[in-house]
Amino acid sequence: MNIEQFLDELIKREGGYVNNPADRGGATKYGITESVARAHGYKGNMKDLPIELAKTIYRKTYWTSPRFDQVNTISAAVAEELLDTGVNCGPGFAKPTLQRALNLLNNQCKGGWPDLAVDGVYGPATLNALKTYLSKRGKDGEKTLLKVLNILQGNRYIEICERNPSQEQFFYGWIDNRVVV
Repeated sequence: MNIEQFLDELIKREGGYVNNPADRGGATKYGITESVARAHGYKGNMKDLPIELAKTIYRKTYWTSPRFDQVNTISAAVAEELLDTGVNCGPGFAKPTLQRALNLLNNQCKGGWPDLAVDGVYGPATLNALKTYLSKRGKDGEKTLLKVLNILQGNRYIEICERNPSQEQFFYGWIDNRVVV
């Protein structure tokens, strides 16, 4: 898959304009929060956010900047999962999840790799670890890696709700629409 297909599916899942007072993201359209839109120079009403601007923001902030595009050259499924996690939990949360997951799985590969720095920087060590893992574990290993990424994402939602019970109203949807194990 390519980024345009990912974005079409993501925007379909995110939906149109929403402004739930309990949502910490505030007013959103296509999953883009008002603060993110403003940071990208949008000055209009969030109800009128153009879909092409939303896609531009997604490409820049949630795909290229965190280097999920580099992951995509190795595994489209992992890249799409990281994109989705980044959109819903923030790129700052999503980026280190791949490193955390690969660290949990590195002893499952004969001649694996040393633990990666969990810094969210996708340099040669992280990308090579992903290549090594997938070359040794194949499609079944990719499915397991996706499960680990989803577990980490699901745990994030649990932590959010435990810290702030007002967010529990979103929990079912987060788990139902975002976490696939």
